[in-house]
Amino acid sequence: FYNVHAKAQDALGDKNSKQVNKASLPTPKEKEQLFYLQRDPNANTVVYTLNKKDGKIDEEDPVNAYWILYEEDGERKDLTFIQRKFAYGVNYKKLADDEYEISLTSCKKLPMRLAYCPESKQYEAFASINNKQTIIERIFVRINGGSLFKPNIDYIELTGRDSKSGKLIRHQLQLE
Repeated sequence: FYNVHAKAQDALGDKNSKQVNKASLPTPKEKEQLFYLQRDPNANTVVYTLNKKDGKIDEEDPVNAYWILYEEDGERKDLTFIQRKFAYGVNYKKLADDEYEISLTSCKKLPMRLAYCPESKQYEAFASINNKQTIIERIFVRINGGSLFKPNIDYIELTGRDSKSGKLIRHQLQLE
């Protein structure tokens, strides 16, 4: 989950230990947005959107992931090869027509299901949180030092809404 795109921190200080106030981070509102990922050390955000081809889900690449570089005037930028393969990319497996199992390349233990949601009348990314089908809206990764390719992750926080009641759900995953 670590920001491979980040500029190196001051070599004399604790590398990559800057933490953000997650409540003050911007909320992206992109067309076909499924969810977004934010993490320390800055406000730059990875956005995951539904990828369509000819009005239908692109079966070859159902989810598009890209940066919104809030720290650089909101510029949009594609993920690099390394970011796609080792951190922020999406693995997927087709389950049925217009339904996929998806996971982030760096967090395969958190499977999500991409499917049409009749309540919202759009495609959503679902995960099971405390035995409730949850529509994932945000993933936040708290990083506490470490190195560029091996960050110390304190926790991952999932934020979404119960697919039936719409109630807000937050869940922290502690890593071993």
